[in-house]
Amino acid sequence: MCIATAISLLMILICGMATYGAYKQHAAWIIPFFCYQIFDFALNTLVAISVLVYPSTIQDYLRQL
Repeated sequence: MCIATAISLLMILICGMATYGAYKQHAAWIIPFFCYQIFDFALNTLVAISVLVYPSTIQDYLRQL
């Protein structure tokens, strides 16, 4: 719960920085948002590849839930 709260607050801060940077036209304030977007894209790509490569493992995991 503590980690989820910290991540949520960090995301609010990053989005606020991106909004402020876009409003004031300061590129340096927008960079953390784009870094997060690249990290999120890479993580989602890895998840998609793992679902394609190991579909039986995913099905077993879903059955356990």
